[in-house]
Amino acid sequence: MEYQISYWVFAVTLTLAALTSAHEKTGWVVPEEAKKVKNPAPMTKESLRKGKEIHEKKCATCHGVNGDGKGPVAAGLDPKPTNFREHHKMEMPDGELFWKILIGRGPMPSYGKELSQEEIWHVVNYIDTFTAPE
Repeated sequence: MEYQISYWVFAVTLTLAALTSAHEKTGWVVPEEAKKVKNPAPMTKESLRKGKEIHEKKCATCHGVNGDGKGPVAAGLDPKPTNFREHHKMEMPDGELFWKILIGRGPMPSYGKELSQEEIWHVVNYIDTFTAPE
């Protein structure tokens, strides 16, 4: 299984990450190439287990245990954390979510050095369950 995004996409991503701070007030600009990256991690029970474990340790403080954007420190953040239960799948493809977790911005930390790309894809899979049909 190949979890590495292409060198070209990664190089573009890093270059554009430097420009992101200029767009703090107008929105989070994500490269179109990053948005198009397909999730290489199958959504298996094991992937979801790993993603949930990481989410609870790294993400729930801001995004909430159930992905509603109302974690214990969310109130003090600007911009507010994304509510994945309402906005995720319709507005944010997996490649975009991967890029945001990898690069970070503002109060959203970069996990590119802390998590492997495989781990980030597992988190993406888990976040996808927040908007899964009931």
